[in-house]
Amino acid sequence: MDTTTNAPSGVRAVIFDISGTVLDFGSRGPLVAFQELFARHGVPVTAEEARRPMGAHKKDHIREVLADAGVARRWKAAHHTTADEATVEKLYAEFVPLQTEVVVRHADVIPGVPELMKSLRGRGLKVANTTGFVRNMIAGLIPLAAQGGYTPDLWVCPDDVGQGRPAPWMIFHAAKHLGVYPMSAIVKVGDTPADIEEARAAGTWSVAVVHHGNEVGLSADELAALAPAERTARIQSARARLLAAGPHYIIDTIADLPGSIDLINGRLARGDRP
Repeated sequence: MDTTTNAPSGVRAVIFDISGTVLDFGSRGPLVAFQELFARHGVPVTAEEARRPMGAHKKDHIREVLADAGVARRWKAAHHTTADEATVEKLYAEFVPLQTEVVVRHADVIPGVPELMKSLRGRGLKVANTTGFVRNMIAGLIPLAAQGGYTPDLWVCPDDVGQGRPAPWMIFHAAKHLGVYPMSAIVKVGDTPADIEEARAAGTWSVAVVHHGNEVGLSADELAALAPAERTARIQSARARLLAAGPHYIIDTIADLPGSIDLINGRLARGDRP
């Protein structure tokens, strides 16, 4: 039963990640863009290599992929030189229009999100986003999300504050513009270790979502097509990686969030803090 209250001492705002959390089941859009970017330069990257830094500012993401030992070896073999910061800047300049074009093809609202939004609004909670996408990457995504039933009060990007995750500045920016404090009144929800680190840095509650997130990394159809044992193993492995990052709560799907908010409200009432 849904028992979350609107008490001033309870949760007053929820801040979501985008891909794999509320849109794009399996966080496919960023993966497609990163693999295409590196393939253009003759350096194929695996899904695991591309996904490992997911949630970070996309320039930081490129930097981390290039720093991977296997990718670094393949880059040097293909280009006869080691990737440096100039390489990062060149790839990022190419990546921005590529990701901007790809992201609108992966704007499906994850099942349960429209109903969750109605529930959160019914409780008087405010809603925002933080993301690894810079502002111009999501310009075309925002109206598509609204058409699907996802309409947060605020979208916050790394270029709005000067730095991406794991720094807390996007969450602080959201809290300021939503008019919500203390930070213990905010719940951050995401599907990557970077989301959890961001929440910890900001002093908010952290909820990690598993089934439709980056760590499982499959579309709804791909996940359903797995043999039961393989599906269970993949989900358990994803759950373990997220748990290792230290969220306060971990849920199967976004539709399970109200139960975590109930638990957090109970803890706040008892004087607990993140």
